[in-house]
Amino acid sequence: MEIPSIDHLLGPDLCTHDPYDLWKTKLGLWLRRLYYQNGIITAPLVAPFFLLDLYAPRVVRAFIGPQEYPTVRAMAVMAALNLHQIAPDSKYVRLAEISADWLLEHQSPGYHGACWGLNFPWMTKGGYYPPTTPFITHTPYCVEALFRCFDITKKEKYHEAALSTLKFLEMDLSIIFEENDKIAMGYGPGNENRIVVNANSYAMMLYALLATKMPELCDTLLQKARRLYNLVVASQNQDGSWLYYRDANAGNFIDCFHSCFVMKNLIKYGKLAGVDVIPAVDKGLGYVLENFVDRKYHLARRFTVSANPSFVKFDLYDQAELINVLLLRGRQQDAETLLQAVLQHFYLPEKRTFGYQIDVFGLLNKMSYLRWAVMPMTLVLSEYLKSRKSGY
Repeated sequence: MEIPSIDHLLGPDLCTHDPYDLWKTKLGLWLRRLYYQNGIITAPLVAPFFLLDLYAPRVVRAFIGPQEYPTVRAMAVMAALNLHQIAPDSKYVRLAEISADWLLEHQSPGYHGACWGLNFPWMTKGGYYPPTTPFITHTPYCVEALFRCFDITKKEKYHEAALSTLKFLEMDLSIIFEENDKIAMGYGPGNENRIVVNANSYAMMLYALLATKMPELCDTLLQKARRLYNLVVASQNQDGSWLYYRDANAGNFIDCFHSCFVMKNLIKYGKLAGVDVIPAVDKGLGYVLENFVDRKYHLARRFTVSANPSFVKFDLYDQAELINVLLLRGRQQDAETLLQAVLQHFYLPEKRTFGYQIDVFGLLNKMSYLRWAVMPMTLVLSEYLKSRKSGY
């Protein structure tokens, strides 16, 4: 299978438009707050805003400029270093350092250790978060990127910033649930009290990663990671799925890419901590492959349990994260089948990039958003190329 070049997607300029451009405006934030407070009765107000963005995205973005995102920079670092590992070339190290330096310069200010977030204002069920609010779902990508950049460059600034993230975990995030051998941490600093399963899987993985870098604290950090692991595994349903929230309250859902986040972090945690995570991963992967993958398109669908109606049939982010899990699990043939479907249905050869979503009518939205999810797919392509060179 021929893989398109991805070098041009790695920088140095990684400003990008985003699917949430409209929703981060004052009007968009107000509409989201209105919807979360009043529910479906606000649909006549919210729906036109949503449809405008879905079917006239370029018109909308004529008035909204592109911007940078920490996770885009972090994934660019790791993709560039993967390509360097495949075919050593100093240009890849230079690209990685440009993005790693951007991460150092754009940490969320006012916290005890290095941390990163969305870089735009956000309204959720739990309330409003300013652009600089850091999240446990974003910070691990940046930490992984900085450690990898240190490994190749030996520049202490990357190592020191990555290590300092432990202070963010310990001093800025709260434990919102504790029971015997389990704990749950908050999504970010603030008052969010619902347990988000994939967020705790990121915390689990990050504690284990930091444990490997801090021999003097290794046992303590692994113990905390283990308690998070116990919570993640205990949250798995009998059929192998994970709900987004660890409760049965309104607004819960099961989607593909968050499910894949959990499995990805379990696999990484297992390798870092020497824990057998395969039963939980395989059970989860079995659920995803059986319930999400469309037999006609060979692509992963968006939801199996949805909290809201959606016009989306397939999303690039779901495909990227599922390919990633398949590669991590050694399911090369399954990964190649899905990747081939992605190249067929999402790739835009004239633009040398990927479209965003396919709607229920089979139409591809050709907007190319780095955060969601061209850069996750770029990282996955670099992982695929690396696995192919190593003979799987």
